[in-house]
Amino acid sequence: MIFRKATTHDLERMTQIMLDAIARLGAAGVDQWQHGYPNCERLERDVAEGIGYVLCEEDKVVAYGAMVLTGEPAYAHITDGGWLTNDDNYAVVHRMCVAEECIGKGFGREFMAAAEREAAKSRRSMRIDTHADNRIMQQMVRSMGYEYCGIIYFESRYLTAFEKLL
Repeated sequence: MIFRKATTHDLERMTQIMLDAIARLGAAGVDQWQHGYPNCERLERDVAEGIGYVLCEEDKVVAYGAMVLTGEPAYAHITDGGWLTNDDNYAVVHRMCVAEECIGKGFGREFMAAAEREAAKSRRSMRIDTHADNRIMQQMVRSMGYEYCGIIYFESRYLTAFEKLL
């Protein structure tokens, strides 16, 4: 498995992975990503900003996500709890999704583990948020040692927030 920064050559595959994930969430009755975000333009910006990452099995992209090392303004206000850390020394994973044909093979966990290893080089913790109805993502991050920290408001939605010390 190779975890690396995404390039413009990956955009078509990243877009397909994202569109499939949007469809899966919608079919499962989860309102997350059902209102035009994320979109192709956001993935292009992720690549341009150097925050887009892909997980590859051999030469094939099997998962995509954005890892931000510069903080997340929406995380400044958290309710129903609090962060494990009280500083800006954290990384964030956004928009993590796995290719349709790879669901159930552990690639989401592998993406997160690789992101954690990369973030641990300069950050003390990893944070992630997800829709309250996205039980699959919540179960995955909890099983990887993330702790529920509370509710944040992001992109006109209330989301469950988690953090893990690295």
